Amino acid sequence: MITEKENYIRFITGKDVAFAPTMNLMGMVGPSYLYKDRNPDMSGFDFYGVEYVVSPESNGGFIPVPGKFILDDVTKWHDVIKNPDISGLDWEEMAKKDMAHIDRENVPVCANFIPGFFQAFINFMGFTEGLCAIYEEPEEVKALTEYITDFYCEVAKKMVEYYKPDMMWLPDDVCTQRAPFISKAAYDEIFMPSIKKYARVFIDNGIPVEIHCCGECMDLIEDWVEAGITAWDPAQVMNDLIAVHNKYGKDFAIIGGWDSSGPIARGDVTDQELIDAVDEWCDTYLPLGGFGFAGGVMGAIGDPEVARKNGIVFERFKEYSKKFF
Repeated sequence: MITEKENYIRFITGKDVAFAPTMNLMGMVGPSYLYKDRNPDMSGFDFYGVEYVVSPESNGGFIPVPGKFILDDVTKWHDVIKNPDISGLDWEEMAKKDMAHIDRENVPVCANFIPGFFQAFINFMGFTEGLCAIYEEPEEVKALTEYITDFYCEVAKKMVEYYKPDMMWLPDDVCTQRAPFISKAAYDEIFMPSIKKYARVFIDNGIPVEIHCCGECMDLIEDWVEAGITAWDPAQVMNDLIAVHNKYGKDFAIIGGWDSSGPIARGDVTDQELIDAVDEWCDTYLPLGGFGFAGGVMGAIGDPEVARKNGIVFERFKEYSKKFF
């Protein structure tokens, strides 16, 4: 029997799997130097000076402190946004410490230290000012994005050399439930070149890339595939996932298909409803191949009832999915 790690890497690189894959980012790691001003829950300051807060309502996610943004005029970004100096770091020793907790034999080592490209920019300015800047000053936004991309790529090369990741996870939530926040033309002109440049650092070294983008992403998927990205999560149900699969087959792994913004993910869902939803997911997607599971109930971190219900989800998935292999 192959390990969960091997099965997942086979899945996100278009190969046959031995059992139904589930989203596996337990081995996520980034250079600890870049998190030196963060708290264990990821609140605190990032390496550009953006301050983040975590609350029960964010389900453990960290967001910029509302109303407290570091850039109010994109034309003055050169005076505010400064890439960190990483020239004097002992990368070998840092990687050894950062990797000590990861069971490399059974868990994919997953490189990640960025919030994305669109997301990074919005974190600097906030949605209102940031979206206006993308429309009014696209050249400045692109110049800023290229500047931070140079740093991302510098770190990425060090991670490839010293951390030797099995995969890279690229988060960048650029979409609403109905469509992207910005036009396809703006995305292609401002952000997609940086996504491609950063991803190629890993892809050119044989390391597959999984992109994370919530919302309705249909207009962006072709760009991702052309950039060499081979997997996407959380692939929410407002997308035509069957059409995406029919176009790309197992060459583009789809991790999702669970209605994470619907009743099935709420805390008042019944145990039987969860079991039925898992069965329906398996019956719909596993015969097709190329789909991975990422279902569950949303709720506050540490809530014992949420944990119990998620246990039901994954135990049912583990058992019911066996009939397809």
